[in-house]
Amino acid sequence: MTNAPYLNATQYNQLTALRNERSYQAAAAELTSGGIADGYSEVKNVQQFVGQELILDCVESYKDSAVLNKQRMGFVSTQVATMRDIAIELQGRISQLRSSPLAKPEELSMWCNDKLDQLTSILNGKFDGKYLMSGTASNVPSTKDLRTLSAMGLTDPVDSNLYYLGSTENITFRADDNTLIQTTVRGDNLGVAELIFSLRLCTNLPATEKDDRLKRANDLSLQAHEDLVVVNGQLDTNIKILDQTEDSLLELEQKLTENIKEIGYRTQSEVLNDYVQSKTQVELTRYVTTSLLNSLKDLIKQIPA
Repeated sequence: MTNAPYLNATQYNQLTALRNERSYQAAAAELTSGGIADGYSEVKNVQQFVGQELILDCVESYKDSAVLNKQRMGFVSTQVATMRDIAIELQGRISQLRSSPLAKPEELSMWCNDKLDQLTSILNGKFDGKYLMSGTASNVPSTKDLRTLSAMGLTDPVDSNLYYLGSTENITFRADDNTLIQTTVRGDNLGVAELIFSLRLCTNLPATEKDDRLKRANDLSLQAHEDLVVVNGQLDTNIKILDQTEDSLLELEQKLTENIKEIGYRTQSEVLNDYVQSKTQVELTRYVTTSLLNSLKDLIKQIPA
C-alpha cells in the first residue's frame, strides 16, 4: 500500500485558472491590438506558478502523510513494547514456578490465557480504521481468537499459519519522492509467533511434561523478546527517517512559498479588474482621439480655400 500524492481538486482548479488566465489575456489583446495585454501576468509566470503550486501541494501531502505515519509507527512501537513486557514477565513466572514449591501451575495457566486474550486485542488493534498488524490486508483482523486454538503439543513447531489472517506483505508508504518506508511488523512476525506459542505451551501443564514445557516456553519467550527488540529498533529508525524527511519537506515548503510570492501571480479577480481598467482606458483613448479628429476637421473646414 503506497501513499502517493495525485492530481486533486485543488490542483485541477489551478490548471483551470491557467486556462482562464490565457483566455483573459487573449481577450485583452484583441481589445487593445496587443498593446495592453503585456500588462497582465505573463503566461510564462503563470505556468511557473502552477508548477510551483503543484509541487507545493505534493510537499504538503507528504508532510501530512509523515505526521500520520509517525503516529502509526508510534502506535505499533507501543504495541511491540507491550509484547516485550509480556515475554519478560512470562520468563519471570516460569522461573518462579520452577524454583518455588509454593507456586501453582494453574495460576500460570490462567495468567497465560489472559495474556493470549491481550495479544488477540493487540494484534487486532486498529489505528485510523486499519488493522496495522495485518500487513497490506489492513481491512481484515490480524489473528483469530488465540484462546480458541487447539491445545498445543510439546513438540509442535512455531507456525503463524495457525492463527494469522493477514497478508504476508508489509505496508509500504512513500515519505517523499525518494524515500519508501515499510512497517515491518505483522501478526506473523517471528517474535510475535514465538511469544504466542510460549504462552500456549503454558496453558496446559500436565505433570509428565511440565518441566519440558516450561523449559521450551522459557526459551521461546527469551527468543521472542530478542526478536521484538530488533523490531522496535527498526520502527525507531523509521520514525527518525520520518523526522528528517519532515524537516526537509518543511524547508522545501518555505522555499516554494517564497518562489510563488516572487512570481507574483494574480488571481482571476485581479486580472478581471485589470481587464476592466484597460478596457476603460482604451475607450477613453478612442473618445479623446475621436474628439481631437473632429476638432481638427472643424478647423480644416474653417480654413479659407
